[in-house]
Amino acid sequence: MKNARQLVALGVFCLTYSLMSCADGHHVNDATSESSLPSSSSEEDEYFFIDSTLHVDVQRYRALNFNKDTTVWEPSDCEIKDSTFSCDHFDRYDYSYGVRDDIWDSIFDDENPSKKRSGYRDTIYDTTYTDINFGKNALVHYTPVAEIPEFDREAVAKALSKLSGERCSQIFELRSNYNLKVIGLPGFSWKNEDDVMFGYDAYVDMDDSGQEKCSVQGARIQYTMNPHYSVVYRRSLPEELDDNTLQFFNGTLTTFQDTTISWKLVYTDQYRRADTFDITTKFEMNDSDSLRIRLSGFYDGDCYDAIEPSNCK
Repeated sequence: MKNARQLVALGVFCLTYSLMSCADGHHVNDATSESSLPSSSSEEDEYFFIDSTLHVDVQRYRALNFNKDTTVWEPSDCEIKDSTFSCDHFDRYDYSYGVRDDIWDSIFDDENPSKKRSGYRDTIYDTTYTDINFGKNALVHYTPVAEIPEFDREAVAKALSKLSGERCSQIFELRSNYNLKVIGLPGFSWKNEDDVMFGYDAYVDMDDSGQEKCSVQGARIQYTMNPHYSVVYRRSLPEELDDNTLQFFNGTLTTFQDTTISWKLVYTDQYRRADTFDITTKFEMNDSDSLRIRLSGFYDGDCYDAIEPSNCK
């Protein structure tokens, strides 16, 4: 019985000491307190209570990219050397029935303040920024730039020298680290397949007056969305190389057969550096052309892959 009373007394003393420590503004580092922190806090953030207010000292790095835009990173994202640096950050979002789970959690927390605050009345964030490659206290004088392969004009010009002249259809596909634009072929266009789900397709529709028109738009494919799925976003310095699958469309209602046309191709990299060169194409029409073969709505025709050449033969 005596030992039991001693244990109870010791427990009361420890509890009282802990409460006094919190009230005096001591740093909190026990597992229970850490679980109440906002999910955006990084491992480097310091936090403590003063008068039931949670104070969070946030450390962040800032850096300029090639276009002189300011980017913000957590200290754990970046590796800084004597004359260079690189940064990587991943964000994962879970979706449910079209609603992002982290947004839903935020709404739920607003409706339940006791859950959101978990024992403290308010939160004050004090953010300290360290400038990596700009400002008078810059850590390094270096701007990270992705190494973009040179655009192979000769190979692309050869690949585009002979195309189908089929009306209102995709006539070519080109994968590259660059974006493309056509000049001198009215009604023709390049579309980035990744801009829409399942890419683009061309359809002959009727306008309000009952006349035919060509519509280049997202592929009309029915699908059922998975009720639960995740998307992971990555950003980095230097940036990841763009990987573009570009679809080339004859968006007119004219079929070109045994017709040779000279036009210009504009190619632009992810840093908005652009150049232009001349293309000469002979347009042909052949009912047996593989360009007309479509499997389940997907294009199966001539292509050029600058990133993985073996994909197009």
